[in-house]
Amino acid sequence: MSNFPLEVVTPDRIMFADQASFVVAPGSEGVLGITAGHAPLLTALAPGVIKVNLAGGTQELFATSGGFLQITREKVTILADTAELSGDIDLERARRSLQSAEQQIATTIDPYTIAELKAKATRAQNRIRVAEKRI
Repeated sequence: MSNFPLEVVTPDRIMFADQASFVVAPGSEGVLGITAGHAPLLTALAPGVIKVNLAGGTQELFATSGGFLQITREKVTILADTAELSGDIDLERARRSLQSAEQQIATTIDPYTIAELKAKATRAQNRIRVAEKRI
């Protein structure tokens, strides 16, 4: 399988750059599978898991809260609002965040606050899945 350059960029840095053989990303309209030679594309990313098969045969997992994915003939760039490698996630902190969001949802009646809390819970669940490598 051919490889291609991949960069994962957050607002403050290029957090990852390597050769990939396959990427799975949560597009706003569904899951995307990307291999070398993919047609050029620019799409929004939904919160979720990015799975990267590296050229050397290993795999990296990222939790992302959304952003954009750009595919050009030269490389694939993920412009993430936030992204965390599985090994960098504080699992206990993510669990506390989920528990806090769930408790607040149970006692809140404002629909806008509930929507924000549900998004917080979804981000925490996503981080937990990636940290535990349950994808």
